Amino acid sequence: MILSKLHSNDNLQTYPKAVQRALEYLKQHDIRKMEKGKHLIEGEALYVNVMDMTPRNFEGSFPEVHRQYIDLMYWPEGAERIGVAPFLGTEKVVKEDASADYQLLENVENENFIVATADSFALFFPWDAHRPCLKVGEETATVRKCVIKISMDLL
Repeated sequence: MILSKLHSNDNLQTYPKAVQRALEYLKQHDIRKMEKGKHLIEGEALYVNVMDMTPRNFEGSFPEVHRQYIDLMYWPEGAERIGVAPFLGTEKVVKEDASADYQLLENVENENFIVATADSFALFFPWDAHRPCLKVGEETATVRKCVIKISMDLL
């Protein structure tokens, strides 16, 4: 899992090439003005889902994992709290959709929480269980975000 700022002084060129291409896409496109939905970048190997989401309470949420894709989440504005923990493979799966590449887990051990703020991006690899879309405090405002799906085959 990686958390950083898109427009920081980080050496973005140190990331794998596919991640660099995704970050460059974000720098060249104003996510706030894009139509919601799926936009192909490099076919099904690299694409972006633009969404407006309303953060929710922890209760009733589930950690998720993906096997085929890395999630690169980006917030051009707003904030979101996200749980993250190592995926051990022994967690109880409560829902799975292989065609959509996700598993929802009942719970995870050693979950920690991060807060992504405006201009933040986070990378979640298949070994990172993550619980997205959680409220920061009592904030309930709708947040624009996108998730770039990066196929593990590109690494």
